[in-house]
Amino acid sequence: MTSARILLSDGTGPLERAMAAGMSDDLPVPYAQIMDPYQTPAEFLPWLAAHHSVDLWLDDWSEARKREMIAQSAGVSPVYPASPLAALKGTLAGLKRYLEFVDAEIVDRIAHPARFTFGRAVVGRAPVHHRSFVAHYLVKVSLEAPANRFQVGRSALGRAALRPVDLEPLRRVKRAMTIAKIPETQYSVTFAWRRPITVQDGVLIDGSHIVGGWRDRSRLD
Repeated sequence: MTSARILLSDGTGPLERAMAAGMSDDLPVPYAQIMDPYQTPAEFLPWLAAHHSVDLWLDDWSEARKREMIAQSAGVSPVYPASPLAALKGTLAGLKRYLEFVDAEIVDRIAHPARFTFGRAVVGRAPVHHRSFVAHYLVKVSLEAPANRFQVGRSALGRAALRPVDLEPLRRVKRAMTIAKIPETQYSVTFAWRRPITVQDGVLIDGSHIVGGWRDRSRLD
């Protein structure tokens, strides 16, 4: 049966006709398109995100990023086929994917038991004073410096010094990492992915580096 209207008599009223239309399977509703995160109308995206239990969502994301988050949560993303985000919570792969949505990446990670530890003595590359059995992450995320500033090292002078650096990217990373973990796990994170250049770095004195300059870190320790 394609329509319940064929069961109606000639004297059927508007209410009965509306009910028959509701029980028909030929309504002009593009269900497949609406449920597809890449094709659904933009105004349906928040609804579709709720339908797929999306737990990381920012209103200022681009439309393309919102669609990709829904697709990954539903497990229909061509980038990560058959791999829903929720199923990866508590894993390194899941954390990396969540961080991609907030423009951050993991530079280094130490997860215990990585090497033998005895009290506070450390053998291997476990950083001193880091608690055992807590994953430690070095995360790279960019912050926007005040405009028109005269900068020395990490300090801004003049009126630019009165405009603080926007820390919203850090808050978003922390939120993404919290969502990506499972309740019974713990982690610590540092965002100091740059460090001062030292003599031990053996940089060339050819004008390519300046005194008080910075370079990217590649390790936690």
